[in-house]
Amino acid sequence: MSSLVSIRLVERTDAADVQRYASDPRIARSSNVPHPYPEDGGVAFVERVMAGRADGHQYAFAIQCDGHFAGIMTLNAVDRAAGTAELDYWVAVPFWNQGVGTVAAREAIQYAFEELNLSTLQSACLSSNLASARVLEKNGFIQGR
Repeated sequence: MSSLVSIRLVERTDAADVQRYASDPRIARSSNVPHPYPEDGGVAFVERVMAGRADGHQYAFAIQCDGHFAGIMTLNAVDRAAGTAELDYWVAVPFWNQGVGTVAAREAIQYAFEELNLSTLQSACLSSNLASARVLEKNGFIQGR
């Protein structure tokens, strides 16, 4: 992959991109994003995850690919005392099958372990989403029961 992929904490200015890309029905078919996506879903999502970050139990990142918004990577249910969190994500359709999710997940995992000092991450994906399963596998997740 020759694209430059990075993550940064979600900002209010991401709401329009979240709305635009999360509204694509293909995102709903490959994740737990609702369809139809609510009209104010982007704004509501950004406000919710920014409040979660302020509380210390959620860290949402905008995935960037060559400077363009390319999806969301989130550390949910962060429990710093237990050292645990859940990794959830979706990649915008124009960025599918380019390795974007793999690189973004790697960066979020690094943030979880190095910045938040967590010891255990869990994640899940729909059984039909083989690309997402591959992202998790490439990043060291082991399929459980």
